[in-house]
Amino acid sequence: MIKAILIDIEGTTSPISFVKEVLFPYSKQKLQTYLKENLDKKHVQTIIQSIKEEIGRDLSIAEIVNILKDWIDKDQKITPLKELQGLIWEEGFKTGTLKAPIYKDAYEKMKEWKQKGYKLYIYSSGSTKAQKLFFSHTEYGDILSLFDGHFDTKIGNKKDPNSYKKISKEIGLKPEEILFLSDNPQEIEASAKAGMKAIRIVRKNDATWLEDFAYPQTNSFKHINPQNY
Repeated sequence: MIKAILIDIEGTTSPISFVKEVLFPYSKQKLQTYLKENLDKKHVQTIIQSIKEEIGRDLSIAEIVNILKDWIDKDQKITPLKELQGLIWEEGFKTGTLKAPIYKDAYEKMKEWKQKGYKLYIYSSGSTKAQKLFFSHTEYGDILSLFDGHFDTKIGNKKDPNSYKKISKEIGLKPEEILFLSDNPQEIEASAKAGMKAIRIVRKNDATWLEDFAYPQTNSFKHINPQNY
């Protein structure tokens, strides 16, 4: 019997396009201003020092901005960039400039599942801090209270079955008591290998339906009834 639902974000609860078409351009546009306005802050100085170490030489602020813009364009997963983007996005969310989009069916079903007593958890490659920021500033307002916990890649790679075993241990449930929802077929396979029930979410603009896929697929949360799994 399913007691908890573990949920991915990008392509599952929310459009993938939000990150590349909204968040990335926003951070790129705000880089120079943010750095100049917060240059005296210790955490910003630490980020700047990390960038210099990454490049291997001293850099001017103008050079740092150009390097960061190039990293954004190339979608580089470099720690100081991710830290700085997180700070810029936090400011954008808190001022109301940014609002996280949530698919209507996902919002309505998550709310329904919560009311029915299911535990809801998020597992995303984005940091737990970014996840909380995201769900506390959505188009539906602050919906953070829907979730009982958050997991990121600190617990392990999303394509590794061991990550899902660790999550089930953290939650305090058997893997077969947890239903995992994601758009990524490799994540679905990994969670199923760990013993979880799994359903692949296929959003029109985010993923493609796979023929002969070994696990259930659906295009909407509306079609999911945890009692059936």
